[in-house]
Amino acid sequence: MSLFVPAKPVVIILGMFLAISVFVKPLSAQNFASDCGAPPPVCAWVQNTVGIKTPNMIASGTMIAPHLILTNRHVVEDHALIMVRTTSGDIRRARPVPHDVPVDLVILRLEDAAEKQGIPETLTLDMATGTKQILRVVAFDQGRNQTRAYNPSSYAIFPNLGVNPQARIHSDAKALPGNSGGAVVDEAGKLVGILAAGDGDISEIIPISHLPALLKSSSNEAGMDHAEAFFAQGKAIRDCADLLYDARLVVREPSADLQQTFEAACLAAKNKMLFDQAGQKYGQWRMFAKSEMFLLKSLRLDPNSPNTLMSLAVTYNLNREVEKEKPILARYLDINPQNAQALRLAVQVAGFLKDKAFAERALGLMAVHNPAAVPMAQSYIDSAFAKE
Repeated sequence: MSLFVPAKPVVIILGMFLAISVFVKPLSAQNFASDCGAPPPVCAWVQNTVGIKTPNMIASGTMIAPHLILTNRHVVEDHALIMVRTTSGDIRRARPVPHDVPVDLVILRLEDAAEKQGIPETLTLDMATGTKQILRVVAFDQGRNQTRAYNPSSYAIFPNLGVNPQARIHSDAKALPGNSGGAVVDEAGKLVGILAAGDGDISEIIPISHLPALLKSSSNEAGMDHAEAFFAQGKAIRDCADLLYDARLVVREPSADLQQTFEAACLAAKNKMLFDQAGQKYGQWRMFAKSEMFLLKSLRLDPNSPNTLMSLAVTYNLNREVEKEKPILARYLDINPQNAQALRLAVQVAGFLKDKAFAERALGLMAVHNPAAVPMAQSYIDSAFAKE
């Protein structure tokens, strides 16, 4: 699920865009930043968070320099001009700087600073190291109409970027609509990453360690060497997102023309979040081969993505591919053992396959995380194994 709210009321199961639909006058950033309900180093980021408005949506952005803002690639799409609202209420214009780094991030440069300040190849930024478990999102809150720091996480799973360079940090750090592009920091206020997506329970965070490569790629002549390919991919991102919006009304197998256009745009987008959403949509259309294709593309980018693993498990469940479903569920439960849907699916799979070890694991986790569901699950397992 992406974390912006589009101008259209898009309904996407795993990709709820977290953005806001209007700019509003904020409360005093200075007063709020000094007492945001989090440690002072976290609250300091409130003043470094901005609202971002494109023709299609509004999301959050993170100031990384007085003239530079970091946000998500899927927010900017192919728009050449972005409106920015600071926490003090000032409205400014910014332009995306093209790059060729395969990451869902982009740097925006404030327009009035474009001629005076270029893109440096390095920045003095307090970036986190290690694998801190307590993280907080600092971003615009749609309901409160102001930037805020959210409740902390209880865990964070960090990827091996040497093996999977596009993988993300997965955490239960709280996030709401309007947060995409917001800062994710540790309790010491060090920048861990940029919020990109989530499913309401688990947030996906792009590691800030991508920033040096992004700065380097963006620095040559404002990234113009990459402009053509950059904006072509941005158009594919926008086309795929628009088609996902239009496809919400298509409840049965779509026309051949829609299928072809939809698949081409979402493949060209080269965006993990859109791969997930396309896979889900094909699953809803019961076109399971296409669903599996898109979800496996996403999973190859981030093998431990809970969002992708759950979507793939559901696709296999609907297509009665139980043997494929079991290892996907096992991986998911390693990451998020308290998820009620995953536990129910695991019980079903264990009963169908008559897999006693998997049944014991599912029932054991259910006893810890959802004990009220155990009697019915145990009854199902007993019945399934009684038929042997």
